[in-house]
Amino acid sequence: MDNSRWAFAPDTPDWPIDAQGEKEKAVLLTSTFDSTADADMLISLLAAYRIPCFKYYDLDGGAGKGINGFSGYGASLYVPASLLEDAKEILEAQPVEEPEASQE
Repeated sequence: MDNSRWAFAPDTPDWPIDAQGEKEKAVLLTSTFDSTADADMLISLLAAYRIPCFKYYDLDGGAGKGINGFSGYGASLYVPASLLEDAKEILEAQPVEEPEASQE
């Protein structure tokens, strides 16, 4: 077990490294309302598919987060450039619905 780093979520995927040994460029995936039901849920969903994602507060959003508990400007979610299309597909996917079983 690797205990060399401390984090709130131990299953957070590692950020990809490029050919030069540097972390890949982060690109904007989406902007969303800063709440557990929106931003944090999307981050968790992407992590389940092994896509790292981080939240960034634009403008004075970080101050609002500290004062109010959420940012009035929302939050921007960033992913590695190489995983942008995969992340978009996951967010745009429609749920698969199974037919209800008949009760006899």
